[in-house]
Amino acid sequence: MLPLLFAFGNASLYVDRLAEQSQSTLAQAVQATRTSRVLIEQLNVMERSARQYFVLEDKLLLDNYQLAHDKFIGAIRELSAIPLGKDQRQALRQLTDDESRLYNDILIQTHALTPPETIVAEFYDLSGQAQEILEENNRLIDRESQALSDAAQKTQQMMLQQTVTLVPVALIVALIITFLVAQPIRRMDAAIRRLGEGKYSEPISIDGPGDLHSLGERLNWLRGQLEELEQQKQRFLRHISHELKTPLTAIREGSELLHDEVGGTLTPQQREIAEIIRESSVRLQKMIENLLSFTAVQFQKPTLRKELVSVNKLMEKVLESYALSISSKEINIIKDFIPQRLRADKEKLQTILDNLISNAIKYTPQSGTIHLSIKDSEHAVVIEVHDGGPGVMAADRARLFDPFYRGSGVQDSLIKGSGLGLSIAKEYVDAHGGEITLLPSTQGAHFRVYLPVEPITL
Repeated sequence: MLPLLFAFGNASLYVDRLAEQSQSTLAQAVQATRTSRVLIEQLNVMERSARQYFVLEDKLLLDNYQLAHDKFIGAIRELSAIPLGKDQRQALRQLTDDESRLYNDILIQTHALTPPETIVAEFYDLSGQAQEILEENNRLIDRESQALSDAAQKTQQMMLQQTVTLVPVALIVALIITFLVAQPIRRMDAAIRRLGEGKYSEPISIDGPGDLHSLGERLNWLRGQLEELEQQKQRFLRHISHELKTPLTAIREGSELLHDEVGGTLTPQQREIAEIIRESSVRLQKMIENLLSFTAVQFQKPTLRKELVSVNKLMEKVLESYALSISSKEINIIKDFIPQRLRADKEKLQTILDNLISNAIKYTPQSGTIHLSIKDSEHAVVIEVHDGGPGVMAADRARLFDPFYRGSGVQDSLIKGSGLGLSIAKEYVDAHGGEITLLPSTQGAHFRVYLPVEPITL
């Protein structure tokens, strides 16, 4: 705004000067014209009074002459106070001297020596001089008017030049300031996005005006706090996972011994209880393994130990591990398998299938149906798991693969989980260069896993 304010102030100054000059010139022109006319009028009055006085010799006419003379002298003084040109001042002095000499001749009545006709004739010469002064005033007014016109045109050109020059300057300055402010804001926006995505390792440095720089320091302080909290969370997960594995191993071994009737034959009721313990211990073990996998993924990118894997056999193996749960809930498994093989990390691929199938079994109601398919599509293996459960609410779709997110529709359900299964599955699918998506479905959750197939060399 400073260049524009400068232009506005400069233009106002020039306009004020022009207005003052115009007002002063107009006032002087009016006064000069009026005073010049007064000179001519009073000369006429003096000539008439003198002519009549010479004929009638009436003292009253001489008084009229004296009054007109005084007014003439007052007009001369007024006109002398106005800034006049050199020629005008000389003409005014000549007129004053001639009128003064004629005035003295009339008062001392030198007409005894000088004929009255000669004295009266001199008034015509004085009137001619006064008329010349009036015309010179008119010419002066014309010159001043032209000068004002030139000054106005010059002021207009100056204002136009300032506008043409300063408006681009103001725009350039505005763009520079916008750039200086926008750059830190964009960096701040990117820093906030990184914080939202859980990327705390890169320090936040915002260069810019004082307030933005201070805000950048605050964001960097917040990043440090979040990074420390994240590290504490990871340490807690690692410790708690390892601490839980020891008692869980004992529970698993005990439940297996009971299931194998090592301690003696079990009654049907005791066998049912042993199965519940065994199934719960298996579920707990999978949850702990998910925690360990999630912790490992957070600290380093998953490393793949690729080998040739039969996807169909791996899917059957996972289904076999859930045979008891499938049987107890009387779930109908519909398979649409086309034999597929690809180079992949067998353990991580099994974890992907395990998490998808365990979720499908978990949310499918009693006597429900789960559709499983393995197909190929343009140098890729496509795996689909479609359960018969309540499906995923629209509000949960955006955060479905976030760690520890279990959805708003699960809070009131008896089905509980850690919320890590889908997050780990996505990490492992991404590590294979694939993609996992939730497809639209009128009933149940329909997941598709797309895994690219590498050429198999024999």
